[in-house]
Amino acid sequence: MNFLRTLFLAFALYVLGTQTVSAQGTEKMVTVSNGQLHSIEAGEGPYTVIFESGFMSDLSVWHKVAPAITKQAKIIVYSRAGVGKSPARSQPLNLSQHTDELKQLIDGLQIKTPIVLVGHSYGGWVVREFAAKYPQQIAGLVLVDPANESLELELRKINPEKVMQDQKRLESMAPPAAKADLALVQKIFDEAKLPTTSAIPDVPMAILTSTQVTRNNPFYQETAPALAVKRELHSRLFTQFSNGAHIVTNQSGHHIQLDEPHLVIEAIKVVISNIEKETQKRERQLAKQKARQTMMAEIEKTDALLSSNKTTEARNTLYEALKVSQFSEAEINQLGFDMLEKAKKPLIAEIVLAYNVMRFPQSDNTYDSHGEALLALNKFDEAKKQFQHALSLGKANPQRSPKALQGYEQNLKKAEQGLQQK
Repeated sequence: MNFLRTLFLAFALYVLGTQTVSAQGTEKMVTVSNGQLHSIEAGEGPYTVIFESGFMSDLSVWHKVAPAITKQAKIIVYSRAGVGKSPARSQPLNLSQHTDELKQLIDGLQIKTPIVLVGHSYGGWVVREFAAKYPQQIAGLVLVDPANESLELELRKINPEKVMQDQKRLESMAPPAAKADLALVQKIFDEAKLPTTSAIPDVPMAILTSTQVTRNNPFYQETAPALAVKRELHSRLFTQFSNGAHIVTNQSGHHIQLDEPHLVIEAIKVVISNIEKETQKRERQLAKQKARQTMMAEIEKTDALLSSNKTTEARNTLYEALKVSQFSEAEINQLGFDMLEKAKKPLIAEIVLAYNVMRFPQSDNTYDSHGEALLALNKFDEAKKQFQHALSLGKANPQRSPKALQGYEQNLKKAEQGLQQK
């Protein structure tokens, strides 16, 4: 399996006992439907980062990473059933059951803030399952050299005999009490799919891949060709997300969080930063939508005033609404052309674009746009003055493109032709 190095360490810890947890925080035994889960909470912030360990590994494997995150987020490290201080269940749990217990842990700890899940190896499967089942609770994902369900399927295409040898060797190494858990993991590799087929939400994410080849390792899946296949599978997973980072290292073994903890720490921080940026972007978009809705209501008032020949009042009403809106030059310009070309309301378009000239008097584009509204109203003399001003400012602007200047000149000719035809 891809996470053979995790299994080596896990089997050793199973026999020798777990490491001491160095992360300081509130230690709890959380009751779930069929037992309890040992967890530690620390830190505070607008997000909760939950760490999911690899196969048969307890929460202590995060002792080099989790404390560094407490400065900007609340963190939760925990041990799955039968590992560390978490009591075993009457029967080994499969992936779906581990995911259900993670959900019960989150509910039991009453986590209300957006969640970032960090999963190593087998834990990568758990967080992917959770994200697919409960997408609304997930704000971000960090996958640390995650297991991939298609790995053995792909490796069998290259050398099925060596894949089988790996399976037999690993089974012979496993302590008797771990063989049932190992069989459940092997079942996922044999089926080459996870239980939940729903899509993972497209949230900010990071995936870290180890390509380090260890010398004298008897397992085929730790060789350079097999690691190249793993890297490709990680790359395919990465392409499912629109906002992410794929970090590849040959300086770490499978336990990147222990060998190069700074890479995992930085990945978590980047994901949190990207979540904040996306949140701010959504808030700006919502604010713009609300402002646009408010503006359309004011435009309706303006239209009614114009229909009653209350031109001055109509202009003042719309000017005040545009001032309050704090729209940018481009947004006002777009609104003006929407009124001119889509709504077919040239009078309102003229008012909007006239305000843009007053608001941004050094912009050649505002004069050109206002001139187009005046052309639509057959106010050729006023339009001509606007286009002349646009040309004057445009020629003085070294950033203005020749194409834009050509457009101003063409509009000026239209205004002059309109005057001649009067």
